[in-house]
Amino acid sequence: MKLHRTVAYLDERPYTLITLRPSTTTRFAVNHFHDRWHVLSDQAGARLFARLLWGLAYDRHENTLVVIDRRFLDPTPFEAEPSLPIVLFATERTPFGGRAARGLRRLLPALGPPDGTVRWQTHGLSTALADRATWQHEHPEPPWDWERERRHKRKPYHAVHDGLLVLPGTTGALLRDAVSIASLAVSVEAPMAYEYLHHYEFQVFHDYRRRVSAARTARREIEALPVPPDRGTGPGPHEGDLIRRHIWVRGTEIRERRMRGRRVRRRPALYQTRSINEIERSGASSFERLANIPADE
Repeated sequence: MKLHRTVAYLDERPYTLITLRPSTTTRFAVNHFHDRWHVLSDQAGARLFARLLWGLAYDRHENTLVVIDRRFLDPTPFEAEPSLPIVLFATERTPFGGRAARGLRRLLPALGPPDGTVRWQTHGLSTALADRATWQHEHPEPPWDWERERRHKRKPYHAVHDGLLVLPGTTGALLRDAVSIASLAVSVEAPMAYEYLHHYEFQVFHDYRRRVSAARTARREIEALPVPPDRGTGPGPHEGDLIRRHIWVRGTEIRERRMRGRRVRRRPALYQTRSINEIERSGASSFERLANIPADE
Protein backbone atom coordinates (compact mmCIF):
# COMPACT_ATOMS: atom_id res chain seq x y z
CA MET A 1 0.00 0.00 0.00
CA LYS A 2 1.45 3.37 -1.05
CA LEU A 3 0.88 6.53 0.97
CA HIS A 4 2.07 10.11 0.69
CA ARG A 5 4.80 11.55 2.90
CA THR A 6 5.09 15.22 3.83
CA VAL A 7 7.63 16.87 6.14
CA ALA A 8 6.18 19.60 8.37
CA TYR A 9 7.60 21.63 11.25
CA LEU A 10 5.30 21.55 14.27
CA ASP A 11 6.27 22.86 17.69
CA GLU A 12 9.77 23.63 16.34
CA ARG A 13 10.56 20.05 15.36
CA PRO A 14 10.23 18.15 12.07
CA TYR A 15 7.33 15.72 11.73
CA THR A 16 6.60 13.24 8.98
CA LEU A 17 2.95 13.33 7.97
CA ILE A 18 1.63 10.15 6.36
CA THR A 19 -1.55 10.79 4.37
CA LEU A 20 -3.76 8.86 2.00
CA ARG A 21 -3.29 9.33 -1.73
CA PRO A 22 -5.93 11.38 -3.61
CA SER A 23 -6.95 8.27 -5.56
CA THR A 24 -8.19 6.63 -2.35
CA THR A 25 -11.97 6.18 -2.52
CA THR A 26 -12.51 4.95 1.04
CA ARG A 27 -14.09 7.46 3.39
CA PHE A 28 -14.49 7.85 7.14
CA ALA A 29 -16.66 9.90 9.47
CA VAL A 30 -16.28 11.00 13.09
CA ASN A 31 -19.00 11.67 15.63
CA HIS A 32 -19.44 11.95 19.38
CA PHE A 33 -22.26 9.98 20.95
CA HIS A 34 -22.90 8.61 24.46
CA ASP A 35 -19.80 10.43 25.76
CA ARG A 36 -17.54 8.53 23.38
CA TRP A 37 -15.88 9.33 20.08
CA HIS A 38 -16.68 7.08 17.13
CA VAL A 39 -14.84 6.50 13.86
CA LEU A 40 -17.32 5.31 11.22
CA SER A 41 -16.88 3.67 7.84
CA ASP A 42 -17.75 0.60 5.80
CA GLN A 43 -15.92 -2.73 5.80
CA ALA A 44 -13.31 -1.51 3.30
CA GLY A 45 -12.68 1.47 5.59
CA ALA A 46 -12.16 -0.85 8.56
CA ARG A 47 -9.55 -2.84 6.65
CA LEU A 48 -7.76 0.32 5.53
CA PHE A 49 -7.79 1.83 9.03
CA ALA A 50 -6.41 -1.42 10.45
CA ARG A 51 -3.55 -1.38 7.93
CA LEU A 52 -2.70 2.19 8.91
CA LEU A 53 -2.51 1.17 12.58
CA TRP A 54 -0.51 -1.99 11.87
CA GLY A 55 2.05 -0.22 9.72
CA LEU A 56 2.36 2.61 12.25
CA ALA A 57 3.11 0.12 15.03
CA TYR A 58 6.10 -1.26 13.10
CA ASP A 59 7.33 2.07 11.74
CA ARG A 60 10.60 2.99 13.51
CA HIS A 61 10.88 6.62 12.47
CA GLU A 62 10.42 9.24 15.16
CA ASN A 63 7.82 12.01 14.97
CA THR A 64 5.56 10.18 12.52
CA LEU A 65 1.87 11.09 12.31
CA VAL A 66 -0.75 9.29 10.25
CA VAL A 67 -3.33 11.91 9.29
CA ILE A 68 -6.77 11.37 7.75
CA ASP A 69 -7.70 14.87 6.65
CA ARG A 70 -10.97 16.32 5.40
CA ARG A 71 -10.39 15.11 1.83
CA PHE A 72 -11.18 11.60 3.05
CA LEU A 73 -13.89 12.45 5.57
CA ASP A 74 -17.65 12.37 5.12
CA PRO A 75 -20.18 14.18 7.26
CA THR A 76 -21.65 11.88 9.88
CA PRO A 77 -24.17 9.34 8.53
CA PHE A 78 -26.69 10.38 11.21
CA GLU A 79 -27.10 14.18 11.10
CA ALA A 80 -24.55 15.05 8.37
CA GLU A 81 -22.42 17.08 10.76
CA PRO A 82 -18.78 17.81 9.84
CA SER A 83 -16.16 15.23 10.83
CA LEU A 84 -12.90 16.08 12.59
CA PRO A 85 -9.54 15.17 11.02
CA ILE A 86 -8.01 12.05 12.59
CA VAL A 87 -4.41 11.85 13.86
CA LEU A 88 -2.73 8.54 14.76
CA PHE A 89 0.73 8.09 16.28
CA ALA A 90 2.83 5.73 18.38
CA THR A 91 3.44 7.19 21.83
CA GLU A 92 6.90 5.62 22.24
CA ARG A 93 8.35 7.49 19.27
CA THR A 94 6.22 10.58 18.71
CA PRO A 95 5.43 13.41 21.13
CA PHE A 96 2.35 15.36 20.14
CA GLY A 97 1.21 18.16 22.43
CA GLY A 98 -1.05 21.17 22.19
CA ARG A 99 1.33 23.38 20.21
CA ALA A 100 1.95 20.66 17.65
CA ALA A 101 -1.80 20.03 17.36
CA ARG A 102 -2.50 23.71 16.77
CA GLY A 103 0.23 23.87 14.15
CA LEU A 104 -1.13 20.83 12.35
CA ARG A 105 -4.69 22.15 12.40
CA ARG A 106 -3.53 25.39 10.76
CA LEU A 107 -1.43 23.50 8.22
CA LEU A 108 -3.95 20.89 7.01
CA PRO A 109 -6.23 23.18 4.93
CA ALA A 110 -3.20 24.41 2.98
CA LEU A 111 -1.32 21.12 2.76
CA GLY A 112 0.59 21.19 -0.51
CA PRO A 113 2.02 18.47 -2.74
CA PRO A 114 3.72 15.63 -0.86
CA ASP A 115 7.48 15.34 -0.51
CA GLY A 116 7.40 11.71 -1.56
CA THR A 117 5.68 8.35 -1.45
CA VAL A 118 6.16 5.54 1.06
CA ARG A 119 5.29 1.88 0.77
CA TRP A 120 3.31 1.11 3.93
CA GLN A 121 4.28 -2.31 5.22
CA THR A 122 1.59 -4.48 6.84
CA HIS A 123 3.29 -7.87 6.84
CA GLY A 124 1.83 -10.18 9.44
CA LEU A 125 -1.65 -8.69 9.62
CA SER A 126 -3.19 -11.34 7.38
CA THR A 127 -1.55 -14.08 9.44
CA ALA A 128 -2.91 -12.57 12.66
CA LEU A 129 -6.41 -12.40 11.21
CA ALA A 130 -6.25 -15.99 9.96
CA ASP A 131 -5.91 -17.22 13.56
CA ARG A 132 -7.09 -14.30 15.66
CA ALA A 133 -7.59 -16.32 18.85
CA THR A 134 -4.00 -17.57 18.84
CA TRP A 135 -2.61 -14.14 18.01
CA GLN A 136 -4.55 -12.50 20.84
CA HIS A 137 -3.40 -15.20 23.25
CA GLU A 138 0.20 -14.44 22.31
CA HIS A 139 -0.38 -10.66 22.51
CA PRO A 140 -2.61 -10.21 25.60
CA GLU A 141 -3.87 -6.82 26.61
CA PRO A 142 -2.15 -5.59 29.79
CA PRO A 143 -4.32 -5.27 32.91
CA TRP A 144 -6.16 -1.98 33.17
CA ASP A 145 -4.96 0.33 35.92
CA TRP A 146 -8.33 1.67 37.04
CA GLU A 147 -6.89 3.65 39.93
CA ARG A 148 -4.44 5.46 37.68
CA GLU A 149 -7.23 6.13 35.20
CA ARG A 150 -9.40 7.55 37.96
CA ARG A 151 -6.64 9.95 39.01
CA HIS A 152 -5.62 10.91 35.49
CA LYS A 153 -7.04 14.25 34.38
CA ARG A 154 -7.29 13.31 30.73
CA LYS A 155 -9.74 10.46 30.20
CA PRO A 156 -9.61 8.16 27.17
CA TYR A 157 -12.65 9.78 25.63
CA HIS A 158 -11.09 13.25 25.92
CA ALA A 159 -9.46 12.78 22.54
CA VAL A 160 -10.05 16.12 20.79
CA HIS A 161 -7.22 18.65 20.61
CA ASP A 162 -7.70 21.90 18.75
CA GLY A 163 -10.21 20.50 16.30
CA LEU A 164 -8.38 17.19 15.74
CA LEU A 165 -9.40 13.71 16.88
CA VAL A 166 -6.08 12.54 18.34
CA LEU A 167 -5.81 8.77 18.85
CA PRO A 168 -2.40 7.79 20.27
CA GLY A 169 -1.37 4.28 21.15
CA THR A 170 1.57 2.20 22.25
CA THR A 171 2.99 -0.25 19.75
CA GLY A 172 1.12 -3.10 21.40
CA ALA A 173 -2.14 -1.17 21.53
CA LEU A 174 -1.89 -0.22 17.84
CA LEU A 175 -1.42 -3.87 16.88
CA ARG A 176 -4.32 -5.06 19.03
CA ASP A 177 -6.60 -2.34 17.70
CA ALA A 178 -5.63 -3.19 14.13
CA VAL A 179 -6.59 -6.85 14.58
CA SER A 180 -9.88 -5.93 16.29
CA ILE A 181 -10.89 -3.44 13.61
CA ALA A 182 -9.85 -5.61 10.67
CA SER A 183 -11.97 -8.44 12.10
CA LEU A 184 -15.17 -6.42 11.84
CA ALA A 185 -17.52 -7.82 9.22
CA VAL A 186 -20.91 -6.61 8.00
CA SER A 187 -23.46 -7.94 5.54
CA VAL A 188 -27.11 -7.51 4.59
CA GLU A 189 -28.05 -9.86 7.42
CA ALA A 190 -25.73 -8.13 9.94
CA PRO A 191 -25.58 -4.52 8.71
CA MET A 192 -23.64 -3.01 11.63
CA ALA A 193 -20.65 -4.03 13.73
CA TYR A 194 -18.47 -2.18 16.22
CA GLU A 195 -15.45 -2.56 18.45
CA TYR A 196 -14.81 -0.74 21.73
CA LEU A 197 -11.20 0.44 21.91
CA HIS A 198 -9.27 2.34 24.55
CA HIS A 199 -9.71 5.86 23.19
CA TYR A 200 -12.67 5.44 20.85
CA GLU A 201 -15.13 3.10 19.17
CA PHE A 202 -14.83 1.94 15.58
CA GLN A 203 -18.17 1.29 13.91
CA VAL A 204 -18.87 -0.09 10.44
CA PHE A 205 -22.09 -0.12 8.40
CA HIS A 206 -22.94 -2.27 5.42
CA ASP A 207 -24.85 0.69 3.94
CA TYR A 208 -22.45 3.40 5.12
CA ARG A 209 -22.49 5.41 1.88
CA ARG A 210 -26.28 5.23 1.65
CA ARG A 211 -26.54 6.57 5.19
CA VAL A 212 -24.22 9.46 4.44
CA SER A 213 -26.14 10.36 1.28
CA ALA A 214 -29.50 10.24 3.06
CA ALA A 215 -28.21 12.34 5.95
CA ARG A 216 -26.92 14.99 3.55
CA THR A 217 -30.28 15.18 1.79
CA ALA A 218 -32.16 15.35 5.08
CA ARG A 219 -29.94 18.12 6.41
CA ARG A 220 -30.53 20.25 3.31
CA GLU A 221 -34.30 19.79 3.64
CA ILE A 222 -34.55 20.47 7.37
CA GLU A 223 -32.14 23.41 7.41
CA ALA A 224 -34.14 25.02 4.60
CA LEU A 225 -36.93 25.56 7.16
CA PRO A 226 -36.88 28.73 9.26
CA VAL A 227 -35.79 27.63 12.72
CA PRO A 228 -35.70 29.20 16.19
CA PRO A 229 -32.38 30.83 17.14
CA ASP A 230 -31.90 28.65 20.24
CA ARG A 231 -30.98 25.51 18.30
CA GLY A 232 -28.57 23.01 19.80
CA THR A 233 -29.79 23.29 23.38
CA GLY A 234 -30.42 20.27 25.57
CA PRO A 235 -28.49 17.75 27.64
CA GLY A 236 -28.18 14.96 25.09
CA PRO A 237 -27.62 14.34 21.36
CA HIS A 238 -31.30 14.88 20.48
CA GLU A 239 -33.07 15.96 23.66
CA GLY A 240 -34.08 19.56 23.15
CA ASP A 241 -32.24 19.74 19.81
CA LEU A 242 -35.07 19.75 17.27
CA ILE A 243 -32.81 20.26 14.28
CA ARG A 244 -30.64 17.21 14.86
CA ARG A 245 -33.64 15.10 15.83
CA HIS A 246 -35.54 15.84 12.63
CA ILE A 247 -32.45 15.46 10.43
CA TRP A 248 -31.94 12.00 11.92
CA VAL A 249 -35.58 11.03 11.44
CA ARG A 250 -35.86 12.42 7.92
CA GLY A 251 -32.58 10.78 6.94
CA THR A 252 -33.86 7.42 8.17
CA GLU A 253 -37.05 7.86 6.13
CA ILE A 254 -35.07 8.68 2.99
CA ARG A 255 -32.73 5.74 3.43
CA GLU A 256 -35.52 3.24 4.06
CA ARG A 257 -37.48 4.41 1.01
CA ARG A 258 -34.41 4.23 -1.21
CA MET A 259 -33.77 0.69 0.02
CA ARG A 260 -37.31 -0.24 -1.04
CA GLY A 261 -36.70 1.27 -4.46
CA ARG A 262 -39.22 4.05 -3.97
CA ARG A 263 -38.94 7.60 -5.19
CA VAL A 264 -38.26 9.96 -2.30
CA ARG A 265 -40.53 12.97 -2.34
CA ARG A 266 -38.97 16.23 -1.28
CA ARG A 267 -40.40 16.90 2.18
CA PRO A 268 -43.38 14.69 3.07
CA ALA A 269 -46.49 16.18 4.65
CA LEU A 270 -44.94 16.59 8.10
CA TYR A 271 -42.24 18.88 6.71
CA GLN A 272 -44.49 20.98 4.44
CA THR A 273 -44.57 23.67 7.12
CA ARG A 274 -42.88 26.93 7.82
CA SER A 275 -40.82 26.13 10.89
CA ILE A 276 -39.58 23.44 13.25
CA ASN A 277 -41.98 24.76 15.89
CA GLU A 278 -44.93 24.04 13.60
CA ILE A 279 -43.63 20.54 13.06
CA GLU A 280 -43.58 20.03 16.81
CA ARG A 281 -47.16 21.27 17.08
CA SER A 282 -48.37 19.02 14.27
CA GLY A 283 -49.24 16.11 16.57
CA ALA A 284 -47.11 13.01 16.66
CA SER A 285 -43.45 13.42 17.53
CA SER A 286 -40.81 12.79 14.89
CA PHE A 287 -39.94 9.40 16.37
CA GLU A 288 -43.60 8.34 16.44
CA ARG A 289 -43.83 9.36 12.80
CA LEU A 290 -40.80 7.24 11.96
CA ALA A 291 -42.45 4.20 13.52
CA ASN A 292 -45.72 4.77 11.64
CA ILE A 293 -44.85 5.84 8.10
CA PRO A 294 -47.87 5.31 5.82
CA ALA A 295 -47.14 2.60 3.25
CA ASP A 296 -48.32 4.70 0.31
CA GLU A 297 -46.70 7.99 1.30
